[in-house]
Amino acid sequence: MKRRIFLLLIGLIFIFDCFADEQRSQSKFESKNGEYSIKYQKKKWILTDKKGSVRYKLKDFGFTSMTILVSDNGQNIVVINDYIEGHKIGKKNALWLYQKGKLLKSYKLTELINDTCNVAQSIWHTNWSYGNFEFTDNLNHFSLTTYELSEILFDLTTGQIISNRKPTGFDSNCLIVFGEFRKGKENYATMKILKYIAGVIQENNKVSFRTRTYGAGLWRELLMIKNGIDITPDKYRGNIYLNTCLNE
Repeated sequence: MKRRIFLLLIGLIFIFDCFADEQRSQSKFESKNGEYSIKYQKKKWILTDKKGSVRYKLKDFGFTSMTILVSDNGQNIVVINDYIEGHKIGKKNALWLYQKGKLLKSYKLTELINDTCNVAQSIWHTNWSYGNFEFTDNLNHFSLTTYELSEILFDLTTGQIISNRKPTGFDSNCLIVFGEFRKGKENYATMKILKYIAGVIQENNKVSFRTRTYGAGLWRELLMIKNGIDITPDKYRGNIYLNTCLNE
């Protein structure tokens, strides 16, 4: 009984966290090395170095509610609309890539995800990315992962997408699904599939698999299952929650 109460409390905390809808506003962002910062002033974003010298300015497109990354050399700016206001996606932009103050390219959310149902919605916002935003390869590239487990790599000299692929191990025999399953002491479970991201539709929307990751209890997770084995990258476990267009 105590264990059930504990699991219920954990579930309620998780649900509250997913659907909390606090307004997000930030007017200043810094590079990781602290050498550069960008600040919102009079409908513009102004990039300065550590000495306070202005390097360039960007026009604002509602960026205070978004995430802005500044490269350590101050040349690249990436803006991610990772907390989209409202539920109507339409033609809303999700990403802007700048180099030395000039816009290289912007992307609509519909250009980064295959299905606009593969998102999480709170009362007033839409989340679509895992949040692993980072500059790579000597600041020449930028990467992110969507809730579809699409790992997308961008060229910061052109703004173009270099690659868009699923995690290592994914192939035609693989499922990426969101669903609910109950696990006991054995390393075996059957998921009721609530949402398909990739793979073949399963009979009765159920899939049985083996996993050594989860303890006894009821779980709702996004999993990558191949030949009956859970091969989900650990970094994504417990971090992606879908709640739209579910098979319920």
